[in-house]
Amino acid sequence: MEMLETNAMRELHKIQEEIYEETKDMNATELIRYFEETAKEVEKELGELREKNRKEIVQ
Repeated sequence: MEMLETNAMRELHKIQEEIYEETKDMNATELIRYFEETAKEVEKELGELREKNRKEIVQ
């Protein structure tokens, strides 16, 4: 049975491949640092989106 791949699944697969390519030669310490830095960036972006949404709701 063939499984249909949704757009979301394709996007997730693409992201997984990108992360693999970026991290495949890293040791454990570098990998931890990579994920910590990436998490900080995502947290910052989410904060900015929340603030933008608050401003749009108020207007």
